[in-house]
Amino acid sequence: MATGKVLGIAIGPEGGGSLVREAVSSANFVEGKGVEGDKKFGQSRGRQVNLLSRHSYEWFERNFGRELPMPGGFGENVVIDGIDPNWLDLGQRIRLGEAIVQVTTPRSPCAGFTEHVDGDKVSHFVGHVGVMCAVVHGGTVRQGDTVTLLED
Repeated sequence: MATGKVLGIAIGPEGGGSLVREAVSSANFVEGKGVEGDKKFGQSRGRQVNLLSRHSYEWFERNFGRELPMPGGFGENVVIDGIDPNWLDLGQRIRLGEAIVQVTTPRSPCAGFTEHVDGDKVSHFVGHVGVMCAVVHGGTVRQGDTVTLLED
């Protein structure tokens, strides 16, 4: 069974228009709604949590010569290490601390994101912005928690 670690958690203040989310040490994940306190909380059935690998930050630094603040610089909710979410199957369930999320779709980069990071083209970021997940079992997720891929 593959395991990893939660490196960081970020939430975007409700009503906030900024792409960037702010780092927090823990967050409450609510089944069917997402990350409590996040600007996207309760707005979608399948796009509740953006899960990203630390490799995306390393890729960005190598290719653009600068760092983004981690977590939250990519607009994500959770940064993990040890498992690359970009290669997970749709429907894969992942335990993050007390919560369980399920991969629903790859995250698509947009013009707003590209502009935010001073990128040249949206296509540069395809495959580097993580996956979107639904919360299928709520609970608290803390920085440093274990990440586990669950078997059906």
